[in-house]
Amino acid sequence: MFARVFIAFFMLLAPCPLFLMQAEAITIPKEHILVFERNTNTNYVCYDINLEGGKLNQKEPLKPYWVLGHETRIEGLTFLDRKMAFGVKVVKAKENEAIVHLTAYKGLLIRLCQHKGKWVGLVKIGARELVLRKMFAQMKPPMNVKCEYVEIQGTDIKTGAEVRERITPE
Repeated sequence: MFARVFIAFFMLLAPCPLFLMQAEAITIPKEHILVFERNTNTNYVCYDINLEGGKLNQKEPLKPYWVLGHETRIEGLTFLDRKMAFGVKVVKAKENEAIVHLTAYKGLLIRLCQHKGKWVGLVKIGARELVLRKMFAQMKPPMNVKCEYVEIQGTDIKTGAEVRERITPE
């Protein structure tokens, strides 16, 4: 319980667009393994595959970073972001596959592998396996320090159907 409130507190402290200076527009890659959004502001975290010489980096298979201010700036995760909420922990890794989870939610294992010639993150939700696309955290007002629910979005690997699943913290 304490960990969830603590993590939510740091999610609140994540970069806020109110403090951003005007920056030149940048191009954000459109192919991500995962995008993590929150209702607290328009900033989001992207997770891109990390390849070295065409092979999966086994120590750091995903590269997370913030996209800030309506896609005008990118920024690396802070130490607290990585350790408390948005970091990636490697559970198991081999040459062309890794199993990871986000530090804030150990219960959702993400298998990084190639599917139909493209790097994807696969997750199991019940009996279904999904190609993960997005996670969204709904924080409770007024302080936004407690998570109301997390919605997982992806595509069913067998049927191709779009799937949304809500997870409510205990």
